[in-house]
Amino acid sequence: MLIQLMQFGQTGSDPLALIFNLLWFALIFVSMFYGTKLQAWRSQKEIESGLEKLKKWNDECKQILLSNFKKYANKNETEKDLMLKIENFMTFVAITPVSLDPFGIIPKLAHIFDVRDDRFKEEIKELAPNIDSESYQAQNLENIFEAAMAVDFVCRLVKHYLILGKKSKSYIILMQISMQMSIILALGKSYFHATKAFAEGSPIGDALGPLVAGSFVRDVANSNDVEAKEIAKETIVQEVLFEDRTVYVVRAKGPGGTVGKPGTAIKKLVEEHGESISRIITIDAGLKLSSDKTGSIVIGVGAAIGGPGVEKYYIEESMMNENTQNKKGIPIEALICSQSLENAITTMSRPITKSVHPIVEKLKMRIRKRTEKGAKVIVAGIGNTIGIGI
Repeated sequence: MLIQLMQFGQTGSDPLALIFNLLWFALIFVSMFYGTKLQAWRSQKEIESGLEKLKKWNDECKQILLSNFKKYANKNETEKDLMLKIENFMTFVAITPVSLDPFGIIPKLAHIFDVRDDRFKEEIKELAPNIDSESYQAQNLENIFEAAMAVDFVCRLVKHYLILGKKSKSYIILMQISMQMSIILALGKSYFHATKAFAEGSPIGDALGPLVAGSFVRDVANSNDVEAKEIAKETIVQEVLFEDRTVYVVRAKGPGGTVGKPGTAIKKLVEEHGESISRIITIDAGLKLSSDKTGSIVIGVGAAIGGPGVEKYYIEESMMNENTQNKKGIPIEALICSQSLENAITTMSRPITKSVHPIVEKLKMRIRKRTEKGAKVIVAGIGNTIGIGI
């Protein structure tokens, strides 16, 4: 019977055909009983190959950290001791408060992130005691550390699932990670390049908002010397006149790497000038779809700001302030520059730089069209100000 099956469709007793038939049945047998193991082995090799790249990027990021902190560390401290301190802080986490009862969670989040920022600054000061904690160099060191921590976390997470898949002998876990390996590697590579960009102090794609805000102020005032007042932590406001309208331009204080507290700043401005604030316009970088062009401009409404949501909450609370003339709330608009995650956290590319002037012109058009003469407008340039001065 077996011979008849093997000779099915054959016109003769060719030995070569018989061998191929035997191999075919052997392949079916192997795939039935060992197919999943072969798939798991292949997935494991793909993950291990990707993990090697992540480890390489992680080691390079740690070397970048070491070289930058060594400039401000104690002279009698060895590289080994400094690296040990750096590695000990790499796994630092901020645990968010419980959200089962969401009422009152925003003040809790704000407090946790304030404590986290203070703790981060303390650690930077401990690692680099010879640096001025209020300088832009200290802010840049924080950014370098955070980007390196992201690479380290991605590396440890992939390693965790690789070990878990091998221990549990679960080909499902291994296949899920291997199928997403290209996306994971792209994420790790983005943060690796971000670490280098922060180390160089180069403006990144996310600096688009502050860059547009600064360009608008210089263009309208026709001067590079407009008074900047610190209205919130690491956040400034500049007041300019534009076609008989008073514009309060809010942005983080550069050239250090910080996003400031634009929501808190807008809240203070609305509380101070609530009766006459007629519009809020936010400018930020936004993640694009794969088919979208880098640097393309999107117009919309709402608060264009990322992050954990605390500052966005303050902006949204401000637009419904009871002291405003418009009881329906202050109209809020958004101008967004489309870019990928890699564009946002790495050195600013030419298409994004070229979009600054068109966004400034669209901002002017929005103020002309949407507000009356004599009105007061708040313009907020949202983003990281690394490499972007006042």
